Amino acid sequence: MKQGLCKLCLKEGMLQNSHIFPKAVVKPLRGEKGHLLQVHGKGRYGVEPLQDGLKEELLCSACETLCNDRYEKPFRNAWKHFRPKAPWTSGRMIQAKVDYSTFKLIHLLNLFRAGISGLPELAGVKLGPHENVLRQMILTGDPGEPQQYAVAGLVLFSLQDGTLFQANGYPKRDVRGGRTSYSMIYLNTEWIVLISEGGAEKARRLAIQRDGALILTGQPWQLHPVHDEMMSRTLGKAPFPSP
Repeated sequence: MKQGLCKLCLKEGMLQNSHIFPKAVVKPLRGEKGHLLQVHGKGRYGVEPLQDGLKEELLCSACETLCNDRYEKPFRNAWKHFRPKAPWTSGRMIQAKVDYSTFKLIHLLNLFRAGISGLPELAGVKLGPHENVLRQMILTGDPGEPQQYAVAGLVLFSLQDGTLFQANGYPKRDVRGGRTSYSMIYLNTEWIVLISEGGAEKARRLAIQRDGALILTGQPWQLHPVHDEMMSRTLGKAPFPSP
């Protein structure tokens, strides 16, 4: 811990060295010896041991407790009841009723943490004026309207045997329907946050609704951009793409 300015409440305090992506959402990759693995695309295998995931001193103890109690714990407890399970087949979907505030803001929190981070792995996340808006939403527990920073999920599965995609992906900027978005991969799912207004109608139709309606449809990962990225890193030894 160190003294500094908390990037959530904007007050001076003791900052905790905590996970950028909490264990409530990120199931880390592990090697045969039980070490966490970081996927970076360098070297022979593109992975290396990582002791405990991405960490940084960003938030004070009070804000860490707020995020854990208000978002991370409730999300984890609810997700286990309807999380995707293999084998997943084309055309399958999950329909659930969730707490709108918890399920939307946990993903906005993860994107916000990535945006305020100084780690090189997250340098591609640049939220600009949206950073302060997200900060206020998280701090006050206000998820806004469903189409304001709409959040949608696509379960990633294998066309061959229906197994679920296991790797985690740093937030990556995308353009959907001419509009800016970020996608994050964890919990076998690509979570899409639409930053710009309008456009990206398919993702908007799947967005979490104010009444808690959550629909998760599937996307074969072999037909997803993540497939080309994995192939280029494995075969061409290309550097890990910017988040």
